[in-house]
Amino acid sequence: MNKEEFGILLIHGYGGTPEEVRPLYDYFSSQGYLVESPLLPGHGKTKEALSRVSYRDWILCAEQAYLALLKNRKKIIVIGFSMGGLLAANLWQYGYSALITVNTPIYYWNPYRIMANMITDFPVYGKKYWEAAEGKPLSSMLEFQKLLTKTKAMFENITCRTMVIQTLDDDTVYHKSADFIHHKVCADKTLLKLPKGGHLIFQSSSCIEVCKEIEAFIHFNASIHKFESASLGIRQSPRGERLTDPTFGPSGIQLRLNCWEKNLR
Repeated sequence: MNKEEFGILLIHGYGGTPEEVRPLYDYFSSQGYLVESPLLPGHGKTKEALSRVSYRDWILCAEQAYLALLKNRKKIIVIGFSMGGLLAANLWQYGYSALITVNTPIYYWNPYRIMANMITDFPVYGKKYWEAAEGKPLSSMLEFQKLLTKTKAMFENITCRTMVIQTLDDDTVYHKSADFIHHKVCADKTLLKLPKGGHLIFQSSSCIEVCKEIEAFIHFNASIHKFESASLGIRQSPRGERLTDPTFGPSGIQLRLNCWEKNLR
């Protein structure tokens, strides 16, 4: 396969930064892929900064990064970690070459794993869960919920080759989320469930394993099936729909950019 044809868009999760997926970024960059991993608006700063943005700002950021990659590469693979997988699904109209979701939430919080963790070490995990909740503004969590509600049906529009990855010991995302996504996607698809890795899998001992699994998926599909080239055009969904939102897609990018710049002023 010619790696110079491929660009990889790597989208981090809610409340995080590109650092949480840095090992995957470095893994593919070192092999000659062009990788883009944007910092989502409001992230990596203060709680107040996160409270000032909406889920539409996050989608716009991911879209701009996708279009920047498309200027230099014919085929785009989108990898979304956690909420990043939801943002990736919102770009389905562009017809990217492949989609990979990693610990992407449909059903968030795994009560069984949380209970097991609390029993194992209450002081450590009690502090972890408190800080996770306290560190995020309510308005931002509501924006996350809006994004999740809006995105669920979009997975039925995915027609490119798809890999769904989920760790079974993830306490943030219930593992049945992966089953939902895998069931909804209308494409050749692969479901990979790993026993260990937690939610921040790229910061765990399972990191190298999952990086190699993603690499194998890309190589297999590139050599056997041949990925389709990405497109600037709007794709029609399998259900015959065009756009789920009139401001999404190339025709609406300037409108959204103007709104985004207005918010920054």
